Amino acid sequence: MSPKIAIIGAGTAGISCARTLLEYGFEVTIFEARERIGGRIHVSNVFGKPVDLGPNWMHGDTLQNSALMYFKDASVVLHDIGSSGTIFSPSGTQYSPEKVNYIEEFMWEYVEEAIEYSKAHAATIDPDLSLYAYVEKVVTDRYPDNAEIREQILMATRIFGFYIGEDVTKQSLKFAFLEEPSPGKNLFVASGFASILQSMASKVLDKVDLQLNTPVAGVHSFDNGVNITLTAGQSIAFDAVVVATPLGALKKRTIAFRPELPTRLLSAVDSLGYGRLEKAYIKFPRQFWNLDYFEFFSPEYGPDSNPEKWPMSVISLAHLPEPYSQPVLLWYLYGDMSQRVVNMQSDREKIAFFEPYFSRISGYKPGCDDPEAIVCTSWSKDSYAGYGSYSCFMTGLKEGDKDIEELRRGLPERNVWFAGEHCSDVLQLATVGGAYGSGTHAAKLVVEQFACKN
Repeated sequence: MSPKIAIIGAGTAGISCARTLLEYGFEVTIFEARERIGGRIHVSNVFGKPVDLGPNWMHGDTLQNSALMYFKDASVVLHDIGSSGTIFSPSGTQYSPEKVNYIEEFMWEYVEEAIEYSKAHAATIDPDLSLYAYVEKVVTDRYPDNAEIREQILMATRIFGFYIGEDVTKQSLKFAFLEEPSPGKNLFVASGFASILQSMASKVLDKVDLQLNTPVAGVHSFDNGVNITLTAGQSIAFDAVVVATPLGALKKRTIAFRPELPTRLLSAVDSLGYGRLEKAYIKFPRQFWNLDYFEFFSPEYGPDSNPEKWPMSVISLAHLPEPYSQPVLLWYLYGDMSQRVVNMQSDREKIAFFEPYFSRISGYKPGCDDPEAIVCTSWSKDSYAGYGSYSCFMTGLKEGDKDIEELRRGLPERNVWFAGEHCSDVLQLATVGGAYGSGTHAAKLVVEQFACKN
């Protein structure tokens, strides 16, 4: 008789895990709390064309991306956002194209230098030192008499917060090497992730017992297997379980484990950061801009709604290839800024928050180009998403690399394993490819376990 395996979560990691287990002849049941599969892969068609509420990007176009085969499918349209963009100064004026190129080149140079320093000196770096503090010290040492360059590089460095989902002043320098961008190009998925999810789930969902709208309340390990307890009260026996829920769900203890999870594993769960990346899509009556992206550095012109002078990073969807082009600007929000927008009560209030910024873009005409609609994500209010977006590495973290390995190892002595972007290998953390690879990794551990038993 084939071993019966339970998978908790029908996101990318859960689907990948199921695919591999099916290949080895296991009997698989997937419990999914939502009414749909995909987890944070979710699409809105409120504008008449799809916009992704979850991931937007293919991170890396090399074989190190575990999900590369799905991104390369003929139905998937990838787009290079390009280098046609501008930056607004704190006062709201545009920097010259030469200045924009200079600032961005230097910003990435210093971020990459910080990552390399992290690789070389992780063992001795103070856990409380941030990536931002490192860059601040370096530029102060190199440009002691040029306050303008120091200020511009540091403002640009804050933009890196959109990559990790939190403020870089809180990003760990010690484990910055774990945030290193994936090798190869980062390409925008113009056609959306719906077709990618469909390809991933193809020939999987019709072979598993998929239980939608079925939250799991508990996992009870015993000598010969595990019991899965549903919130509805039912208890079902399995030979093993793969917990493919978000890191945030583990942090919130949404599933009760018996016996309790080991202290070291709980420490790993609690020590890793969990970002708060959100998005806002604003649709306009027409495309009045002609650039691919816009960045707003430490804006001083939104004192009522943005007294903290949070930077803004914006991408144009008007430049996507047809039929995906639409007069929409995509705003990335992170950390405390994202929470301010998420907690606003009305679309009017949200649009007013962004008005000081889009109204400065060349070509905008008040009354003619006022936004038609706005769609904002709210993952940080979503219990099934773990009240956040994806893992990150914050100051104070002491054993980030070992924490990841602890999660990847799982609990073979209890027939319990874990999967998700927080369990992926280095260079794929916090990505769809990483989540997919983690599911395959967990499945292979299950296969090895039962091969030894048999």
